[in-house]
Amino acid sequence: MYALQACPAEALSTIVSELYPLYKEEVCMKCIRIVFVIGVLAGMTLATTGCSWDFNNPAADEYDVQIVGDSVFDLSGDIHTVLRSLSGKSYKDRSVSGAKISAIQSQLNTALGRTTLKTVIADGGANDILQGSMDCDADPLTQGCLDVLDYIGDKMEVMINAMYSKSPNDCAWLGYYHVKGSEIEKNEAIDYAYDWIYPGIFPDYFSTWPAVFIGSDYKALLIDSRPYIQPAHIKSDDIHPTYDGSVILANLIWDAMVDGSMYR
Repeated sequence: MYALQACPAEALSTIVSELYPLYKEEVCMKCIRIVFVIGVLAGMTLATTGCSWDFNNPAADEYDVQIVGDSVFDLSGDIHTVLRSLSGKSYKDRSVSGAKISAIQSQLNTALGRTTLKTVIADGGANDILQGSMDCDADPLTQGCLDVLDYIGDKMEVMINAMYSKSPNDCAWLGYYHVKGSEIEKNEAIDYAYDWIYPGIFPDYFSTWPAVFIGSDYKALLIDSRPYIQPAHIKSDDIHPTYDGSVILANLIWDAMVDGSMYR
């Protein structure tokens, strides 16, 4: 320690100039440690309690196109970034990592408050399976898992009908791709949704791609991403898309919007 008693001004100045960088470095390290601990705790909370966390909320300049959904959109934000490069606009992104289908329905209800809303980009339902207590790994699927899948389908249908009765002209719904590794047993549940849930919501699923739910001036397009996302396009967590995977998904969404003559 420096003794500050009876120090000349020049010496005191020297002491301060030497101590300040050390003080600043210590404060900086403390800040880093605090941020690190907060990040770890947030990640542990998200993983262990199944809560939701909004990792990406980019500034929007286009509110007539809005995104609702889960971490496929929100975790990295890459799909939004690619869509921005394709459209030249930053769509309003309401997606939240960890969101279950009921929370995504709430996101949609907020979006529907905009009377000029024209297009909704959506996904949902995976966290009801991943965070739920029902076993969706068994083969064949348990009745509990089938009940969860039916619940997801019911919520989706309510959401589609809400969009039809309100302002949006169109919806591009991104269906899930096959996951890998430790989560690979979930693929039977994903296929069940395509075989039994989606056809009841998108009546033309087996005759056209993307599937079309038509009102007087409204269409909902279902995007089957399974043929396009391969294991190499999925991160080491076995669930979320890599950047390359996000590029593929964003282009599938964009192509559906173009094919459906959606506002974009």
